[in-house]
Amino acid sequence: MLIVYKDFNEDASDLFWCDDNQLVLTPYVWGDNRRCGINWTEVDKIFFSCRLPSEDNDDVTHFLLGVLDLNEKKIDVYDSIYSEPYEQGMKHIEMYARIIPHLLKFSQFEKNHKSFGNAFNKFDIQWQRSPHQTGSYCLIDSISYIFLMTDCGAFLIKYVELLMMGKDAEKFQPGDISNFRKELAANLWAHGEWKRNSGYDTPP
Repeated sequence: MLIVYKDFNEDASDLFWCDDNQLVLTPYVWGDNRRCGINWTEVDKIFFSCRLPSEDNDDVTHFLLGVLDLNEKKIDVYDSIYSEPYEQGMKHIEMYARIIPHLLKFSQFEKNHKSFGNAFNKFDIQWQRSPHQTGSYCLIDSISYIFLMTDCGAFLIKYVELLMMGKDAEKFQPGDISNFRKELAANLWAHGEWKRNSGYDTPP
């Protein structure tokens, strides 16, 4: 997405989307990519992870969860630290909000999705309330901030789990992330054992 967005503009023609870099994206829409495996026309929401590199340290990153709502034409953002948009996060999500409508138009998405319609405007962005904040008061001190920066990936996975079950992600308590990390590690180990014993080979 970053490679494609570098050369993107609002007046991009169909020729732009036929370039090799751009053609990497269309299989996601039609479910031809193994990482996706399902056609976007068959769903109403799409979950995607966002990795924000630090401007000062290449070894430090922050992960966000984006939820693309095809019916409402918006992107909900779940951030384990911030409840309000901030420059780096908004700049990254803006990339998806601008380019995805054009990708869908090129793919003639409206002919196959039951409720998308034929409007391909930029998607709205809505930042969801972080569980670490109440009202306008942030509950994070400097030490907690360091730990939360290392837990953001685990929070992203937990958000996906809760949202897919139809639960409120905001009700997940920050203090529960330690237990979730242990649960996640145990599940990954058990899955690895199952793969080893069953002879299952993950597709490339």
